[in-house]
Amino acid sequence: MEQMIAELTDGTEIKDVHEVVEGSSGVHLKREVDGGAMKRIAYIPFSQLIAVTPR
Repeated sequence: MEQMIAELTDGTEIKDVHEVVEGSSGVHLKREVDGGAMKRIAYIPFSQLIAVTPR
C-alpha cells in the first residue's frame, strides 16, 4: 500500500497516511494498523489542507 504525506497550512506534515477519504468539509486520513485494518488518524478541514502527496 502506498504511503502518503499530508501537508497542512500551519506547516505540519502527517506521515504514513495510507488512505484519504473525502468528506463534506474535509478529508479523513487513515493509516493501516496491526491486522490490516484501517484506522482514522485525523480529520482535516479543506481550509487547513495544502496537499496529500505520495511519499
